[in-house]
Amino acid sequence: MKPGPRTSIGFAFLHGPGTSMLAFFRRALSSWLAVGLLALIMLAFVVTGVGTPGGLTGGPSADAVATVGGRPIPVTAISERTQTALRQAREQQPTMTMAQFLGSIGGLNPIVEQYIGATVLSVWADRHGLAASEKLIGGEIASFPAFRGPTGRFDENVMNNLLSQRRMNFTTFHDDIRDDLIRRQLLGPIMVGARAPEGVLRAYAQSLIDKREGAVGIVKADPQGLAAPSDREIGDYYRSHIARYSLPERRALRYALIGPESVTPPAPTEAEIAAQYKTDAAKYAARETRTIQRVVLPNEAAARAFAAKLARGTSFAQAASEQGLAAADITVGPVAREAFAGSDGAAIAAAAFAVPAAGTTAPVKTALGWTIAHVDAIQRLPARSLDQARAEIGAALAKKKADDALNLLVQQVEDAVGDGANFNEVAAKYKLQVVTTPPLLPNGTAPDNPAYKPDPVLPPLLKAVADATADDAPTVETIDPNGHFALLGVANVIPAAPVPLAQVKPRVAQEMLFERAALRARDQARALLAKANGGGPLAAAFAAAGLPAPQPFGLTQIDLSRAGADVPAPIRVLFRLAPGKSDVVQGPNGSWFVVKLERITPGDPKILPMVIGATRGELQRSLGDEYAQQFANAARDEVTVKRNPAALAKLEQELRGGGNAQ
Repeated sequence: MKPGPRTSIGFAFLHGPGTSMLAFFRRALSSWLAVGLLALIMLAFVVTGVGTPGGLTGGPSADAVATVGGRPIPVTAISERTQTALRQAREQQPTMTMAQFLGSIGGLNPIVEQYIGATVLSVWADRHGLAASEKLIGGEIASFPAFRGPTGRFDENVMNNLLSQRRMNFTTFHDDIRDDLIRRQLLGPIMVGARAPEGVLRAYAQSLIDKREGAVGIVKADPQGLAAPSDREIGDYYRSHIARYSLPERRALRYALIGPESVTPPAPTEAEIAAQYKTDAAKYAARETRTIQRVVLPNEAAARAFAAKLARGTSFAQAASEQGLAAADITVGPVAREAFAGSDGAAIAAAAFAVPAAGTTAPVKTALGWTIAHVDAIQRLPARSLDQARAEIGAALAKKKADDALNLLVQQVEDAVGDGANFNEVAAKYKLQVVTTPPLLPNGTAPDNPAYKPDPVLPPLLKAVADATADDAPTVETIDPNGHFALLGVANVIPAAPVPLAQVKPRVAQEMLFERAALRARDQARALLAKANGGGPLAAAFAAAGLPAPQPFGLTQIDLSRAGADVPAPIRVLFRLAPGKSDVVQGPNGSWFVVKLERITPGDPKILPMVIGATRGELQRSLGDEYAQQFANAARDEVTVKRNPAALAKLEQELRGGGNAQ
């Protein structure tokens, strides 16, 4: 078999600040060994609920994407691991599809190679007699916080329930823990024991503070002076780039809004208001609510001891605090007597509503134990007459009548559609105002009418008719949960087709000129590069070409790290050149940069010891990663790996076809 790529493992994300979830996957997937070291972390994601159900391995399967030392790697295992990884990526990007996820990490192959790398180490360990004892495995399982019960200790029932929720069986889970412990036994001492020699540390630290000085010149894509393309050239370019000048399928919609403004219900009558007042008599009668603190104690002795504390002047809240209860644990209300009786019992409710404000009840035997209640405040609401409640009742009845009328209208429209009536018949029967749009793209824009401004209600309607035709029956769609609907149909579907050349001819000519200008800028940049590499000053070469003078730059690696991911491409080139050397790199809008590194100026030796101290841990971790990678590569050379490309290709096709697969 061919050994895997000899690349260093990037584990810096375990030690440094967090990055996006996709960055995590891209970096981890750059090494087939990464999953071997991170299996327990991935497992913890699943078990603790950071991820979602799916598990890390699948059950036995006749299909396998590979075998490692005779041990099969089932298709189901790769499928479920990929689904788990997608769910974790969705923690950061909820709308990500499976196809997008696989595209971002380079397909299924990196995940398979990770799995192979992890299995290689397990097989190698088995052959050399390394094992994890059942006691060690049990201790690892018992250490999972998610498996702790109410007492804070490991609870087997909690574990089994959680594994069941995650669709994992215990045998699979046990074996994953065992394999991970073995891999950690293999690689842990190698990584932890790595030490970087002082000479290497010094050289590395020096490279961080050395200043790279050079210049960057830009050659812009300027069409000035270029001949306009001929009609024949424009036609040829248009035909060879026809997809660029084509419009996707468009739909003209017909819709009629149905909302509160579509109905005119009668106003509530005096009789209706009076009847509603009578129905809600309790609501308008005088009411009393109380804000209460109460404690429930296990027996009468404890309750009397609590009451004795209160008698000695201890506040109710303080006495409750000494019982381990916070204010939120003991406070109820404002609450009516009936509600308090329902929650705590009729006896304590009667006692609590008999004492004055700031009063405390004697201990009362309840179903929960012995209860003592303290009344913090009393709120009394006077009764309201019909005249006083009329406006409130009238408004509530008016809203109910409007809602009922709207619901009836929507039901009538739906029934008419269900009975076979067409759009025009339904709209005419119920006097709905019809709006017809120009042909629209799925995003609501009208290519044939740039001045068209879509109505805010269109987005949900466009989604509803994404695949509809003009022959389809109309539908009734909900626009929002606030009582707005629409009768919806498709007036016309315009198939996808190229825009006629006559309509886009100026655009085609402009894009041709820009493309030619970009090619001219590239050729000019390459000519300037040849002069710079020939020993001539970069500034002189730009001056001779009539271009703006290059800009000088002086930066250290530390300066570069402060910029994070937003480092311009020419500056990155500056840090890979040798002194006196130049290179070109493409810029935005068809431009090209010419970069030359003039010299490397040594950094201040006074700060070198500080930089060495700050980078020692990082370099030693990288060295440990490299040692672990080399050990894993050696182990991989001893274990036979056979792959099944057809099974892998079939699985990837199925997953990509699943789109939003859960």
